[in-house]
Amino acid sequence: MADLNTILSLNPDGQTLRVQESALREAGFQVISVSTPLQARFEIEMGRCGVFLTGYITSLAIYRDLAGVFRVNCPPGLIIYLAQHANDSVPEADIVLREEDEPRSIVDKLRSKQETKAS
Repeated sequence: MADLNTILSLNPDGQTLRVQESALREAGFQVISVSTPLQARFEIEMGRCGVFLTGYITSLAIYRDLAGVFRVNCPPGLIIYLAQHANDSVPEADIVLREEDEPRSIVDKLRSKQETKAS
């Protein structure tokens, strides 16, 4: 079962990953940080998912593959995609944010989406 308080964060940029992880942990989320798609797939298939957070730095083909695996293994989970441009369309994502959005925006949007799903 997906725990919407657990976030699987995929980002090969270690500095960005640490900043996001810190902000999410401070907001009370459990964060599993990975830097490769293979690690992300492993975590998803192990059922360690509730929210999948990644972005444009992951190739679109790999992202779509992982999003599909996520949907199969974590059907009630959420996908957050950090887009490079404000008008990027990512149909598999539940929440699309711009790359420039502060980690706090991720928390705010996630909380809003969780409240909607709980209703």
